This record gives sequence, C-alpha cells and structure tokens, in this order.
Amino acid sequence: MLSGKNKLTVINILDTALGVGSSLKGNEQAHHCPFCNHHKKKLQVNLDTQRWHCWVCDSKGRSIQSLLRKLNVDIRDLNKLKDIYGEDDYTLVEKDEYVAKLQLPSEFKQLHFKPKGFNPEYNQAINYLKERGITQADIVKYNIGYCSEGLYFGRVIVPSYDENGDLNYFVARSYYKEERMKYKNPPVNRDVIVFDNQINWNEPITLCEGVFDSFSIKRNCIPLLGKFLLSKLKNKIIEKGVKEVTIMLDSDAIADSTKHTDYFLKNGIKVRNIIPTDKDAGEMGFKKVNELLKGAKQTGWDDLVLSKLNNIWIN
Repeated sequence: MLSGKNKLTVINILDTALGVGSSLKGNEQAHHCPFCNHHKKKLQVNLDTQRWHCWVCDSKGRSIQSLLRKLNVDIRDLNKLKDIYGEDDYTLVEKDEYVAKLQLPSEFKQLHFKPKGFNPEYNQAINYLKERGITQADIVKYNIGYCSEGLYFGRVIVPSYDENGDLNYFVARSYYKEERMKYKNPPVNRDVIVFDNQINWNEPITLCEGVFDSFSIKRNCIPLLGKFLLSKLKNKIIEKGVKEVTIMLDSDAIADSTKHTDYFLKNGIKVRNIIPTDKDAGEMGFKKVNELLKGAKQTGWDDLVLSKLNNIWIN
C-alpha cells in the first residue's frame, strides 16, 4: 500500500494537474474529470493499483502516468511517478484505455436549418442563443446545432475545428435553466486550440475562458475551456510569432491571468490583461466587452509585479 512521503508526492502531483482532490476509502482520490468537466469530483484514482476511472464519461486507464500524459504535465512529475511506481507499459496502457473517437453526437442537428412545423426543442435552442447575444451569423459561422434526443438532449452544441477543418472538440450547453449539469462535454483531452480554423495568427489574439465569452468578444478569440493555458496553444502562439495577446479571464482568475501575462512578457509578446470587475465576458455582451477592449492599456512589468503582490495579499 502506498504511504508516507511517496503517497504525499503522488497526491501533490494529482492536485497540481487536476485541482485539489478529496480522499476516499481504499487509498483513492476523487478529482474533477478533465475530459467531461463534470461539476462534481467523479474521476477516481487508486493510488495503489494506479487505475483511474470517471463515472460520468467512462474515461479510464491503468496508469496514473498515462492519465497525466494526456494532460501534458511537467516531465519532472512523470519522472517522480516513475521512481515511485516503476516504468509503466505505455503501449499496453494506451491500448487498454477507453479512447473516445471524437465526432458530433449522432442526434446533432444544425440550427441554421429551421425544421418544418412546430419544434419546441429547436425553439428553445434558438431562444437560448438569442438571450446570450449570439446571432444567426454566429450560428452559421460556427456550425452551431442542438440535440433534441440522446445523451446530449436539451443542449446547444458548439463544435470546434482545427486548422485542417477536423473536429477537435465540442461544447454541449443545456438550454434548460433547471438543468443542474450545465455542461456535458466530450470525454477527450482539452489540450486543443478551440476555433483554430477561425484564427488569423498574423493578428493580435484574445484569450477568454469559455466559448460563450468568445461570442461576446468575436474578433480573433480563443477560449481556453477554463483558466489554464495548455501546451498546444502556448506552443502555437510562439511558433506563429504572435505579436500581441489580450487576456480576458473572469474576475476570479486573477492569479491565472497574471501567470499567463508573465509567460507572454518573458517571450517578448505584448500583453493587455483585462480583469472584469463583476460579470464575465459572456454576460456583458459584445458592446460592453468591446468598450473594455478599446480602453485597455498594455500591461507592463510594473503592472505584473503589482498584480502578483495584490494576489499574494488577497490570498
């Protein structure tokens, strides 16, 4: 049974990669699943056997190292796990895991094709998007659809495509207010560049948290699907020689936006770090968001130091 210093090391690595977990019986940890983003901690990791499994999306594997490889964690953490558990059979582990082939739900229907007759689900989806300030042009541009049945019943589906036009992710948002699980996203790695096929890398880009935030920003915007800047996007920004980045995360992500600002400044990229005071970008809408964008000044090293000090003081 894993115990002592080794157990603490593994828990710290999992907490860093997945967010702080909860201890369960049988030397198991519960975490939020990075593949389906369920609001409860449904991903269980056994520290003894290393087996991991999400009870919502059924993502699973036989090695903690294989789980962390999917999340592109620091190689030093993988080496620490190797020292504790030994070398895992990477080929066997990957073969044995559940790997979801990403495709749009079979029940997916495009919203820019209005069905004949009365269709309550279509109407619910269209009305929800209108309330969020999403236009007919947005619906066509991003191929937004909905599901009136199946696993994603009652949800707007927002697909994302890579630079080759291949599906690399989709967001499924409930349009029913009483639904507790607002998002039910696919069980795949979120280290993707959302809306990659829509981005002009020769122009300044804006980073936000969610896809509905990006619809308020509209111009050359990439949702992070959270607060973290993952490796594919970081690498591509550097590779493409992006000259300027605007960061517009939610007001509860000051530490994360400060970290991202630090990274870009160190790589010679101009940054404008905008921190909304109350509502997030998706709630503010296009007009208010663009007022903030137009009035934002470039963030310098002095601003960065002050932000770091304020964050330390708050915490």
